[in-house]
Order: sequence, then C-alpha cells, then structure tokens
Amino acid sequence: MKSALVDTGIWIAMFDPRDQHRVEVEAITEYLDSCHLILPWPTLYETLRTRMARNRSAIQGFESYLKRSRISFLDDEPYRETALRMAFSFSLREYRPLSMVDCLLRLILDDTNVKINYLATFNYGDFIDICRKKRVAII
Repeated sequence: MKSALVDTGIWIAMFDPRDQHRVEVEAITEYLDSCHLILPWPTLYETLRTRMARNRSAIQGFESYLKRSRISFLDDEPYRETALRMAFSFSLREYRPLSMVDCLLRLILDDTNVKINYLATFNYGDFIDICRKKRVAII
C-alpha cells in the first residue's frame, strides 16, 4: 500500500468548511483514503489549534477520520532539534522562511527509514526540491 505524509493545511481544509482550500482538498480526499497516512504529532498540534477546536463539527469530523483511516502516528523526537536549527537557518541565513513543522516534514521526507510515496500539501514550493530528490509525488 502506498503511504502519504499529510501537511497541516490539508487537514484543516478537509474539516473546516470556511477554509479557502476546501474545494481543492475534495479532489484528493478519496485518494488519501486509499493510502496509509503518516501523521507526525506536530501536524496534529497545528491542526487542532484554537480556531479548529471551537468548531464542533470540524473536530467531530477529524476525530472520526482519524479513527477509521489507516494512520501511523510518527514520533517527531528524532527530528526536533534539527528541525529547530533548520527553521532558524532557513529564515535567517537562507532567506527562505519555513516553519519548524515544515522543516520537520522535510526531515521525515529525507529519512530513508520512513517510506513515503506522496506528500499532500498546498505549499508546493516549500517541498518540491526534497520531493524531487526522494522521488516523492506531491498531491
């Protein structure tokens, strides 16, 4: 079975009807349902932020999805310190601001011990280089 790493924006668009990417994400939802999903804990922290937590139907939908889907929760501990250094480096020295979570996703994509076939994200430009290098398709 193919595996997909899912960025925070995808989760928010899937379950928050007010999200600007709602229509776009509907096109890939069925595709994601056929994959084994890799879910790093920091993407959960970002998804379950205050705005989403106040939206009862969004929370219920997300909770139900997490219970029925093929999901592996990935421990981020091996990547944390490097992701922190990368976030500062990208933003201050490489003039390419990336969030710490995006840096963490890049590290996961680069990890030969984690099999990823697809990355689901709206931030194509933040990941295209690492995805090309690792032959991961962006959906």
